[in-house]
Amino acid sequence: MILIDPFLTRREASRAEEWKTNEEEVLRNIDKADFIFAGHSHADHIADIPFIARRFGSKVIGSRTTTNIAVGAGVAESQLITISGGENFDFKEFSVQIIESQHGVLTRAGRRRQPRSEEVLQPWSRPTKGDAFVEGGSYLYYFTFGNLRILHQSTGNFIEDRLKSVRPDIALLAENRNYNWPDALKLLQPKTVVIQHYDEWRRPFSEGIPESNRRRARRFEKVIKTFDSKIRVIIPELLNTISLD
Repeated sequence: MILIDPFLTRREASRAEEWKTNEEEVLRNIDKADFIFAGHSHADHIADIPFIARRFGSKVIGSRTTTNIAVGAGVAESQLITISGGENFDFKEFSVQIIESQHGVLTRAGRRRQPRSEEVLQPWSRPTKGDAFVEGGSYLYYFTFGNLRILHQSTGNFIEDRLKSVRPDIALLAENRNYNWPDALKLLQPKTVVIQHYDEWRRPFSEGIPESNRRRARRFEKVIKTFDSKIRVIIPELLNTISLD
């Protein structure tokens, strides 16, 4: 079982308060985790990782910010793999290439900018509060399962030079406006796109996905189909299983 950015607590992390994972919600939805991959270290990507890793003995792969926070939260160092981009790992049932990325934000004026990435450079030695969850570097994961190639993008941007040899069968792409989608699609040429990170992560699962978020996903689908109508596009529902050929 592989998890990527598992965040089930579904609320913001207060900068001044100690983070508490909703353990009941996590265990309602997860009963196993062999590997956990973190795209970057914001709370909605890693805040629940320490609890999951301790509970299931998972191997955690992420930036040194992610692994330093995990150590401070009680995860054994033997469970942690710190990455910086460019690594290739061969595990028993799959391999994965680590691709450096960047987060990026879109300002209210509609301009794209890349803020300086903050990092946690030493094991976190005090209670984990919201101010611990800095970006910590951003990464894409390019998985190979037999003949199937899957790219997971949980960041807000791409570094195009890092994508020249990446040709995924399936690309899990985060919906946002922080980069030029046609340029990225031209580079990646995926057969299937699964749109992710379009839901409202601050709301409990029971409240579902707001219609405004669904419209964002459909707009992204239109962009993809305009670029190449042959690309299969999947807009997933919360907690539903998708079977991929």
